[in-house]
Amino acid sequence: MDAMIPQQVPQARFVLTYQQRNITRNVSQHLLSLSYTDFLTGQADSLAVELEDTQGKWRDQWYPGHGDSLALSIGWEGQPLRALGRFEIDEVELNCPPSTVTLHGLATGIKAALRTTHHHAYENTTLAAIAQQIATRQGLQLIGNIQPIPLDRVTQQDADLTFLRNLAAEYDYAFKITGQRLVFHAIGELANAAPVATLILQDLSRVNLRDQIKDVPQAIELKHQDPASKQLITYTIENGETVAAPSSLSKTTTSGDTQKSRKRSASIESTKAKASAELAKANRERTAGSWTTMGRPNLVSGNVIVLAAAGQLGGRYLITSSHHRIIRTGGYTVDKHVCRVRTPHQEQTP
Repeated sequence: MDAMIPQQVPQARFVLTYQQRNITRNVSQHLLSLSYTDFLTGQADSLAVELEDTQGKWRDQWYPGHGDSLALSIGWEGQPLRALGRFEIDEVELNCPPSTVTLHGLATGIKAALRTTHHHAYENTTLAAIAQQIATRQGLQLIGNIQPIPLDRVTQQDADLTFLRNLAAEYDYAFKITGQRLVFHAIGELANAAPVATLILQDLSRVNLRDQIKDVPQAIELKHQDPASKQLITYTIENGETVAAPSSLSKTTTSGDTQKSRKRSASIESTKAKASAELAKANRERTAGSWTTMGRPNLVSGNVIVLAAAGQLGGRYLITSSHHRIIRTGGYTVDKHVCRVRTPHQEQTP
């Protein structure tokens, strides 16, 4: 009888650089865990490197400087690594006993004046022009395709980060800053992208999915003031096309409610864009949740994955945030928050 050949346990691999110098070997000797968290929109990607420090090196001669840069690539041994970006160290955390030091980094950085409050009025402009103006002010490169939505007047009374996050959300765009890039993506376009992976429900752990219609309105109602007649016009978008599929004999896909917004706009194009954005967001949030799976570097926010063997809860899901974690023993897992963008019924319908 042939001897059984033991299967090799796959080992996670990472490369960490500090100020463009590879420190992977030094870090590996002390590493307890390495965590990377990314978000689709609204929050900065972050990195946390937890290190054993019984010899006191990391809190003394190896103590990093605030604002210094870390860059991370992760994957599996024998496979290409994926670069996950550059981070500026904003916090060093000591815990003892036992003695550990954790380095925390942010992708938005701490050197740029992104969190300084600005007071500014933008008039007769577009969403794309405002994004470009702020990118130029911050010395960033604007990335993404932004529709030329006309805006008559927008007032900024927040920091650039907060202002752009809120403005992008109004028109269903994902926005964040990574390194020297200011990135805008239409969430609808991301949701229509080809899936990067297919996951089987039985292979996942800590699954939590919720399918509800209470917060899915039948229509969105916004107010529009006509600049010529000065009349206030109510604009309503009916739920003619929805991500949700009938889940009961009643064929009900929404609540009977009409969501009314107190925000008003002098531009009919802006009003329509806001209403469509609110409706799209509500439909995406109908079926949402989280799960954990074995690590894959491409399971990051903005990518679409297929959930199979999950019955009526299957379909295509958009990753809204991911948490990648590598531990000392070589284990690599990913926790994901997701929302459904296409149901099994829609997958089968041409």
